[in-house]
Amino acid sequence: MSLPRLLKPFQPFNGAYIHDLVTDWYASEWGRKVLALEKSVLDQILPQMFGYYLLQTGLGRPQLLTESSTIKHKFFAGEELYTDAPMACIKSRVSELAIDSDSIDVALIHHSLDFDSNPHKTLREISRTVMPGGKMIIVGFNPWSVWGFLRLFHGQTARVPWSGNFLSPYRVSDWLNLLDFQVEGCECVAHGIPNVSPKWSNSLRWLESLSKRWWSQGGAIYTLVATKRIATVTPIKPARRSAKSTLVAIPLPGIARPSSRNDKANQDSPDRLT
Repeated sequence: MSLPRLLKPFQPFNGAYIHDLVTDWYASEWGRKVLALEKSVLDQILPQMFGYYLLQTGLGRPQLLTESSTIKHKFFAGEELYTDAPMACIKSRVSELAIDSDSIDVALIHHSLDFDSNPHKTLREISRTVMPGGKMIIVGFNPWSVWGFLRLFHGQTARVPWSGNFLSPYRVSDWLNLLDFQVEGCECVAHGIPNVSPKWSNSLRWLESLSKRWWSQGGAIYTLVATKRIATVTPIKPARRSAKSTLVAIPLPGIARPSSRNDKANQDSPDRLT
């Protein structure tokens, strides 16, 4: 018999209004800072990735994060269609993408897993569209950070980013390994404390510098890169039969049968019966 819990676990807030909440947060001061930090990391990663199609997913109004990519065809997939978006858009649920399998060279998942009720299913669906040898970039909120600690004090709230899943990059890495992806690395940013006055922000800057140096993986935002493994076919050689002699000695008249070493030993033995 199991008793109900007193403290409910965090539940993501879904629905159409979550897109408005995320859009408003991106327009806030800390939202703009986070976008700038995320873009600084992506600007170093994307120029090293090549192909024909780049897919970006996310919530709210699409954010232009892929300017540094050399890939020509870029488009955004989301549940809401924005006509004034800075890039081409398709309206589709991320957990049920209307995209062919093995057709995307680079997939950028921008906080899509943080506000999804079934993030593992969504990750599996996006991985289906990535071609072998293609890249997947996941941007999410890190629970092992100052932000993750502060989230404990917000409880059940609809405010962004505290209403997100805050999936650990280690947990996401395990999911990617099961989906036949090889994790290349992870980079974390945003080591400061959010929503504080400029005075407190300047006073706590030493804490941010200390965290960057001694706890580099403790940033509030992580960017994880993985490559889809290429399935190799190993030819199986047919089993060779051992080259054993199949000839049978046929006794012919007039030809003496050759004696063996055992026969000679039997003739010389004193115990041989006559």
